[in-house]
Parts: sequence; structure tokens; C-alpha cells
Amino acid sequence: MGGILGPMVAGWMFGPLGAYPLMLVAAALLAVCVFITNAVNSREIRRSQANPIKANTEGPLAKEGGFALVLGHRYLILIALLMVVLNLVNTTGEFVLGKTVAEEARRTVGAEEQQSVGADGKGNLTSAQREKIVQAFIGKFYANFFFWVNLVSAALQLFFVSRILKHVGVPGALFFLPVISLAGYSMIAFLPILGYIQLAKIFENSTDYSLQNTTRQALFLTTTREAKYKAKTAIDTFFVRMGDVLSAFVVFIGSYWLLNTEAFAMINIAFVAVWLLLVAIVGRHYNKLTFAEVKATA
Repeated sequence: MGGILGPMVAGWMFGPLGAYPLMLVAAALLAVCVFITNAVNSREIRRSQANPIKANTEGPLAKEGGFALVLGHRYLILIALLMVVLNLVNTTGEFVLGKTVAEEARRTVGAEEQQSVGADGKGNLTSAQREKIVQAFIGKFYANFFFWVNLVSAALQLFFVSRILKHVGVPGALFFLPVISLAGYSMIAFLPILGYIQLAKIFENSTDYSLQNTTRQALFLTTTREAKYKAKTAIDTFFVRMGDVLSAFVVFIGSYWLLNTEAFAMINIAFVAVWLLLVAIVGRHYNKLTFAEVKATA
């Protein structure tokens, strides 16, 4: 609900406040979160002191670290690589979207200047006015973009995720996001228009936040307790961010070679092909582990 209402409120407030005062509003909301967190923490401390909970009988975790667990098990390595490629594709797609939005904002400034041409044949927009037009365009675009991403994500989570997992299982559900990404970047490669890029990223991000996120958690159901607590943490932090870092290298090299939107889309299509291969291998390992677990408990 916060993800849906936040962009709406930001869109309403962006016009009268502008970008920088709106950051102060966000900071104030975070300060409220700090007070709420402290209140909840204090309440839970009082409850635990009044009603002591029995000690954990599962015993301590093994001393092996999260990275050692990941590197020592093929299934966990595959999940880690899957997360690297997923975030590499997604973050590169975010760059493509941001680059196109910025270009469209500059075109909007040019159109405004054409309309403001005076009798002397020169545009009379100041640098401050140009910056205001650019900020207004980008602010309005991203408020609308994040509203639809979160709305579609909530709808998918509420009405489709459980049904997809029920009918195709975890391995089948893993294919949805890369197939959507493949279709989206294929469209962008041939039609690099802002409206199409926006549509592709809405479906990609909303599926990532809902179905893909749920399926990613389910991949660890067949792992050990140590893997759930340690290896998963390593994957969700280091390897996910590694995908973002690799995307930065891709963007840096592509920008150095002055690659256009179509070229970046083609690069993402190549990475999606690797992603699909990893999904197939991870799904096969998941089925093997699930079958072995069922056989052991039978």
C-alpha cells in the first residue's frame, strides 16, 4: 500500500514543492519510522521480560560461513549466479529507461523554447526555467511509473502468484520473469520509444517484486538450516549487489563506445539467454533436491 500511495502523493507534491523539498518530506517520513521502530522494540522487550520464551532447542548453527556454504554447494552457486544475472539485466534496463527519460525531458525543453521564441527569433528560457521543466517532466514520469509498478506488483501478488506456483511449481515459475524480460528488450531493440520502454519495465519490475521474489525465497525450502540463515544472506546481499556492479561496468563501457538504446537492449537480450539457461539448470536441481527430501521422509 505504501508503494502504491507513495508515488501518488509524490506526484501531487512534486509540482508545488519541487525535487529538493520533497526529499525533506521523505526524510521526515523516515524519522517517523525511527520512532515507530523504537516503540515496537520497547514493547517487545517488555513482553519478553514478562513472558520469557523457552530457549531454542535446535542448537547453534555450524561455524561454516555464508560464502563458504555458497561456494561449496553447486545448487547455491547456481542460485547466486542466477541473482547476479537477474540484477545485471534489471539494472541495465533501469539505465536504459533513465537515459530515455532524460533525453525526452531535454526534448521537452527544446519544444518549450520553440514556443517561447520572441520577435528576435531567440528563445527566452533561463537555465533555471530549463531545469524546472526537466525536473517536472522526470518527477511526473517516475511518479506515474512507480505507481503502476507497485499496483501491478500488488495485483500479481494477491491474485496470481499462489496460483502460478500451484500449477507450474517453483521451477516453472522461475521462467516467467526472463521470458517477460526477453519480450520487453526485444521490443525495445526494434522500437526504442519511451512508452514501450516504460511498459516493458513496468511488467519486468512488477514481476520481479512479486512472483520472482516469492519464487526466489522458495528455492531455499529444500536447503539446510545453515543455508537458509547464512548462504541466503550472502546471496541476497553480496551476489545481488554484484549484479548491480557488473551492470555499472556494462553501462560504462557502452557509454564509452556511445552505444544507443537499441544496442543496450541487444546486450540485455544476450544476458537473458544466459539467465534462461541458469533457470533451467536451477529448476532441475530444485526438483532433484525436492524428490530426495520427499524420499527421505517417506
